[in-house]
Amino acid sequence: MPSIPIDNDVSTCAVCSNPASKKCSRCKSVRYCSLTCQKVHWKDGHKTKCKVNSAQTANTKSFSGVALVPARGTSTISKKPTEVLFPYNEFVELFNWEKPGFRPCGLLNCGNSCFANVVLQCLASTRPLVAYLLEKGHRKECRRNDWCFLCELQTHIERSSQSHHPFSPTNILSRLPNIGGNLGYGRQEDAHEFMRFAIDTMQSVCLDEFGGEKAVDHSSQETTLIQHIFGGHLQSQVICTNCNKISNQCENMMDLTVEINGDASSLEECLDQFTVKEWLHGENMYKCDGCNDYVKAWKRLTIRWAPNILTIALKRFESGRFGKLNKRVSFPETLDLTSYMSGDGDDTNVYKLYAVVVHLDMLNASFFGHYICYTQDFNGNWYRIDDCYEG
Repeated sequence: MPSIPIDNDVSTCAVCSNPASKKCSRCKSVRYCSLTCQKVHWKDGHKTKCKVNSAQTANTKSFSGVALVPARGTSTISKKPTEVLFPYNEFVELFNWEKPGFRPCGLLNCGNSCFANVVLQCLASTRPLVAYLLEKGHRKECRRNDWCFLCELQTHIERSSQSHHPFSPTNILSRLPNIGGNLGYGRQEDAHEFMRFAIDTMQSVCLDEFGGEKAVDHSSQETTLIQHIFGGHLQSQVICTNCNKISNQCENMMDLTVEINGDASSLEECLDQFTVKEWLHGENMYKCDGCNDYVKAWKRLTIRWAPNILTIALKRFESGRFGKLNKRVSFPETLDLTSYMSGDGDDTNVYKLYAVVVHLDMLNASFFGHYICYTQDFNGNWYRIDDCYEG
């Protein structure tokens, strides 16, 4: 089952009309049942006709979110849960939004707020999210009776798109506990953690329109706008070496957090390590349902359904210490996820970098330092942003 349920009119193969799960990595609106059908369609002219979102096909660097957080405050329910909460074809239009966008606007540091500033800059460079907030807007549909992060983010992006001078995002910073319970105003925080809380909160707001997380079944929860943008599926496969029974478990993912082990010096090598087979033995043996016993087994993590916008965090914390792994890790401007996908997953996802968050440490400490970011506007121009300074 795909992580992003789609309408029936876009779930059939464009070539043979069979049920299809693979999507065109460029336009996101055409589906294929196999790589063979995709090649046939592209040779027939789709490759040249396909809308290429060259400035942003999808791939950020650093952070995101996983668990759905409970709704905070109160809200008024105006819609009944349906199978698809946000139509996928409407998301495709947002993903292929053709307006030129805007130059990033600097944000004032309000006291250790650089962790939030860089995340807000990356969100303001995420095309489908910006297109939704500027074209359709959330405020008029919001049913919360108190403060709403998505409403405030809309105001923030509207101001960013119109302002020529740096401004202070205090309306968001002063409400950090509403976004994540552990976050505090004026304290140094982790940008990755803030991004995860921010995406989880936006997901929670989307579910509030239909009664909240408890009122919406799990499959429908994966059809919100936020899930269409950031959501995917991670697969854990375990193979018993005794009876060869294969066990596959899938879970929703909003980002990938990968470790930097050994001699890894590139993002691809880190992803190779993330998806490498793990030998389960000794005290870590696997309880096989087929054998009804603890056995030796192979385990491997792969991406079953890739998100439309991929966020990757490099884990630089040194285990058991407060130090930071400062080794250089290179990353490409274009990333092909094919090697890291499950065999039956979507193998047509190629990502283009559009945002990078960098932590500048002091005294080689992971808990102390300063964040800057690099973002690409919708015209393909890159900017280095350090709080209120951008250029």
